[in-house]
Amino acid sequence: MAVKLRDIAAAAGVSVATVSQALNGYTKTGLRRETCERVRSLAKQMGYTPNAIARSLKMQRTHAVGFYTGYGYRDARDPFLGEVFTGIRRGCDDLKLDFLIHGDLGEGDDPEEIRVRLSNGRVDGLIVHTQPSDPVARCLAEGVLPAVAFADRQADLPSVVADDVQGIGLLVDYLWAKGHRRIAFLKSEMALVSVDERASTLASLVEARGGIADIEQFPFENPAVYLGALMERRERYSAVCCWNDTSAYRLLGACAELGVSVPDQLAVVGFDGLLETRLPARRLVTAEVPWERMAREAVRQLVQLRDGNPVPPLSVFPVKLVEGDTA
Repeated sequence: MAVKLRDIAAAAGVSVATVSQALNGYTKTGLRRETCERVRSLAKQMGYTPNAIARSLKMQRTHAVGFYTGYGYRDARDPFLGEVFTGIRRGCDDLKLDFLIHGDLGEGDDPEEIRVRLSNGRVDGLIVHTQPSDPVARCLAEGVLPAVAFADRQADLPSVVADDVQGIGLLVDYLWAKGHRRIAFLKSEMALVSVDERASTLASLVEARGGIADIEQFPFENPAVYLGALMERRERYSAVCCWNDTSAYRLLGACAELGVSVPDQLAVVGFDGLLETRLPARRLVTAEVPWERMAREAVRQLVQLRDGNPVPPLSVFPVKLVEGDTA
C-alpha cells in the first residue's frame, strides 16, 4: 500500500499540512529546520513517493522538461533567452513535451531543500544555464534529476556549448587583418564560464602574434562614462570585442552619443549573432552562434538521459563569422 502524507504525519507527530510543507521545500513557513529534516527522513525511510510523480504516468514521467538559470534573468524579451526558449519549445514540440521555466531553485542555501525541490516530480529533467559553483548544479551532478548544461559547460553534466575558442579565433583573425594590434575583451559583470574562455582565448591569440591584449569589465549600465574615459587614455586599444552582441550595441550607442567614429576611432565586434534589427544603419561584426539549434539538441539529449541512454559528455557547436561595418 502506498505511503500517504497522513501516515508520515502520524509517525512524526505533526499535522498533514506540516508534512506537506516540509516535503515541498517551503522555506518561509516558519517550520523549524529540525522538524523538516525529521519529516524528510521519515518519508525516505517509509518509501514515500511524492504526489506529483504518483499522478504522472505509470512510467513516472511528467512529459515536461524544465529550464533553470542561476543568473537571475528569465525575460523572454532578452535576445539570448528568446533564442534559447524558442529552441527548447520547438524541441519539446518535436517530442510532444511540455516546457517549464523554473524559478530560483537555489534561493536557499540548504542543499537538502534544493534536492527536495528538484525531485518533486514536476519535470523529467532540466536544461541548466548556471555556474559550476551553483548548489543546484552540484545537486544535479549527484543524479537527483536528469540534466544537461547549456552554453556554460559543467564538468559533471553533459554539456551543449558553442565553440567559443573558434569564434574568438575568427574575430581575432578579422581584426588582425584590419591592422589592429591592441585589442581588448570587454567581459560581463557576471561570471560565466563561456565568457571567461572567450576572454582568455583572445588574450592568448593576440599576444602570440605579438600584439597587446587587455581584458576589462564592461559597465553595462554606464557605457558612455566608460567610453569617455577610454578615449582619453594616452595608450588605448583600437578595437574591442564585447562579450555579447547586446553589450556591443550598447557600446555603439555610446559611440554615437559621444561622437566616436566607428570603426575609424574604435572598432567594435560582438559575439552571439543576435543582430539588432532596430539599428539597420550599423552591421555589427560578430560570431554567430546557433543557439536555437543547440537548445533543440539539449532537449533531445535530456530525453535520452531520461530514457537511460548515453549522451556525449560535451557537444560543441561551430560558429561562423558575420562581417559588418563596425570593424
